[in-house]
Amino acid sequence: MNEALAFYSDADRLFADPVCITWIRGVAVEDVLREFGADPEQAIEATWAQVYAAAWGDDDDNGAEADGDDGEDYDGLSGVLLAAAHDGGVVVVEPLSCLGTDSALLRDLTAAGGEALSLYWTINLQVSVTSAVGGRIVATFDPLELFAASGDDPDAVSEWLRSLPVTETQWREDWMAVAFALGERLSGIRVHRDWLARPHLLSRTAPHSRRPELFLDARMRALVAADPRVAAIAAQPDHDKLPEIIRIAAEMAVRSTGIRGDVVDKAMNLITTGERGTRGRALDAELALMADQLLKQAQAAHQRDARGAPFNPGHDTVFGRLLLERQAVEALRGALYSDPETASSKALDGAAATQLSHDNGDDIRYRTLTAIRHFIVHGENWL
Repeated sequence: MNEALAFYSDADRLFADPVCITWIRGVAVEDVLREFGADPEQAIEATWAQVYAAAWGDDDDNGAEADGDDGEDYDGLSGVLLAAAHDGGVVVVEPLSCLGTDSALLRDLTAAGGEALSLYWTINLQVSVTSAVGGRIVATFDPLELFAASGDDPDAVSEWLRSLPVTETQWREDWMAVAFALGERLSGIRVHRDWLARPHLLSRTAPHSRRPELFLDARMRALVAADPRVAAIAAQPDHDKLPEIIRIAAEMAVRSTGIRGDVVDKAMNLITTGERGTRGRALDAELALMADQLLKQAQAAHQRDARGAPFNPGHDTVFGRLLLERQAVEALRGALYSDPETASSKALDGAAATQLSHDNGDDIRYRTLTAIRHFIVHGENWL
């Protein structure tokens, strides 16, 4: 593994732009292409340079013949991918799309006993790694935030991460090298410049118009079974459920911190009724003042009682609790945004920042609502 890690230490130079790459074992390349929405019969030989040019619609500039036998051009920013197979392994590289991150696709792809590992990153270095085995998502995570990794069986995620021949430090220091090394380990295919220059398969993917079913892991499903309000949201996850998600998120933030006061009551009333407008803008100013006062109180308490200790929020110190109350106020401010998509995101994130309780189920309630909101807003599963 160390040799592969060293080999991929400059993997960031392989591609001019971010890509999505998926390593697969135990699935024939023809079946892989079908799962990605491509027609194996229409695949043609092409190098990575030709695939990249075809994806951007400038194949003529690169001298690439990226046309099928029927004369149809692969251009216009269509879904184009490179696929390569060798000795039971397959690698798929997407220059513009990121189908390999789709958990539903990965479940279907590996359902017959296959395995897959996908890596996707953006120009802003938002990174996603997902492992799927036998129709289940083993883990999906940002390699810089392994503590937040999730999967179909949340209890098994940490064990899977520990089973890998790499450490958390190695993920943090060079996540790309680690992912490429693990991908090679899975597929048996080493990706390098000469490999990219060889002819592989170019294929166009058809638009994925089918909306997947909402997927929730075992803990989330248990929460839904026990909470009628969340169950009602999960039963029909559409945009008109966002106001209820906002209300529950605000309630969790208040419940977590026990914050009280006239301003809090007024905010909860507006959030409950769904009213925004002039009253919401006026109340936001009051909440901002309250958040500033809580920060000053926390700073004073820290200076008085715990000088030298980390100035971190937490339920165990006076200043820590004040900082959590400030986070709750920020959750209420976020919940008052006029746009429900923005309000639901900010309210949920603010609630999570109050260190929600495990005992009353608010921690898993947050994860469940976050998964449902993601499904509503993006039309795809969070896991």
